[in-house]
Amino acid sequence: MKPLFVFLTAAAILCCAQPKQAPNTADDSRYQWESIRHYLLEEPEHALAMVDTAQMRGVADVNYANWMRAQVYLAGGSKEDLAKAEEYCLAVLDNQDPVADSLQRVKTYHLLVDINQRDPKTYDDAIHYALDGARISHENGWNGEEAQFYFDAGETMEKVQRGSGTEYLDRSLEMFRGSTNIKALPMFSYYLGSVTRMAVNNEDYARAVALTQEREQVIDRIEKEYTTAPAGYIDQQRAYVYSLLAYCQYQLGDKAAAARSAQAFEKTKCSQLPEHQHDIFNYYVISGNARRINELFAVLEPYYREREDTVSTDYAILLQSYSIGLDKLGRSHEAYEQLTRYTVLTDSLTQRERRSETLMWAQQMRTQEKEMQIKEREAEARLHWVIIAGLVLLLVIVGVALWRIWLAHQRLKEKNRQLYETVQQMLQQQEKEQEKALSAPESASQQLYGRLCQLMREQQPYTDSDLNRDAVAQMLGTNYNAVAAAIREFADGATLGEFLDDWRIRHAAGLLRDSNDPVGLVGEMSGFASRSHFNTLFREKFKLSPTEYRKAARG
Repeated sequence: MKPLFVFLTAAAILCCAQPKQAPNTADDSRYQWESIRHYLLEEPEHALAMVDTAQMRGVADVNYANWMRAQVYLAGGSKEDLAKAEEYCLAVLDNQDPVADSLQRVKTYHLLVDINQRDPKTYDDAIHYALDGARISHENGWNGEEAQFYFDAGETMEKVQRGSGTEYLDRSLEMFRGSTNIKALPMFSYYLGSVTRMAVNNEDYARAVALTQEREQVIDRIEKEYTTAPAGYIDQQRAYVYSLLAYCQYQLGDKAAAARSAQAFEKTKCSQLPEHQHDIFNYYVISGNARRINELFAVLEPYYREREDTVSTDYAILLQSYSIGLDKLGRSHEAYEQLTRYTVLTDSLTQRERRSETLMWAQQMRTQEKEMQIKEREAEARLHWVIIAGLVLLLVIVGVALWRIWLAHQRLKEKNRQLYETVQQMLQQQEKEQEKALSAPESASQQLYGRLCQLMREQQPYTDSDLNRDAVAQMLGTNYNAVAAAIREFADGATLGEFLDDWRIRHAAGLLRDSNDPVGLVGEMSGFASRSHFNTLFREKFKLSPTEYRKAARG
């Protein structure tokens, strides 16, 4: 994520100077780019009209005007808008009357790189424009611009093939290292972070650690020398550094240093925010910290749900990481359940990607249809057949898209049903193991545990949310310590509270399956004092919410 003042720095570089223009009057000031840019998103047509007026009044020459038009279309973001933006950029580079000066050409190359980085099909063009921009910047001695172009080239090459952009990325960083411009420090910090991420993706953890430590030094300089940093920026940057550093140090085997980095992260204010906890979560996963794995997952998973972002690659990675962490802790069954959810989600994402491709083709067909309508004035009779063919093809594509959506829904439904059956098998197995353990009691403790289970089955005292340990002991005619010891011995080390919650959850599962009572009422009838506590424990045990469980149970 680019910090705010990095964006401002980039904007200042793009707008730092303007081509030679006729002198402006006070009335012409509103036709400068700084005024026009405010209309980019909400009123693009008004922005274009202002550019036309600027050119007509002599406020902007043709090259500057075309550069502004390219900015307007770039803000639109659609495929057609990007094509128009590139068209105006090329007009600036190709124009001979007048020829655009070096500064205008460099600004135009920045736009061309941005345009072509948005589509994997045009990555090669983005690299080409970035290297051309670097060449012109070098010829004019603009080291900051040159470094940015080399970074853009290297970053795009990395997207094409990992490891291919290292030379240009290193060249960009080296130029920043040699710069004495304090204002370049935020951009340098951002670039170091980006290259570090690429090194992690390439599993080059030694390089990632070295770059991260260098970034930490840059952040120290920013804190001391950069007086205009936004509030919270330093804390945010340190959180990024420490969390990623802990992960990489652990991968290299330096567990002590990794632990220190993790502690440093936990001291930052940003450590409390879910959006900053992904890297440190990965560290705790590979280091096997059970407490933090569960704590962070309990924060991150609801965070995605609140943002309605549970059908995304990031959420899938979270489930995969949690599965790995559970497996490291020896909780293989839970790990398998999370891995199953991850598999279901990745299947869904694949289907969504295919639907997006289908919709893209549908959009292309609609664009072609509009073009046909324009050409209809010249060849109306011939285009009638083309339009009909296009509509038929569009209907076929839409039909295929709807079929794929239905198919994806059915697969997801089946996956949920399989998860429900797995839960039922787990409950049945739990019952069998419990009955087996009590079939031939060999000790007083085992007999007491058997009486406790019989009490739970027959009288269901757990449905009382106020039930306490003394009441349970009194029902059994013994003391709490004896009850607690029996539960620890025969219920896998559980506490009395965990034992009662397990019976409550199983009771709730039966009500959800066999009744139509509202979920909140089911929780109350099962002995839970609050719905949120009920939902949390239910999801922890079955990896499904009560509502999802009921739907899966009823097919």
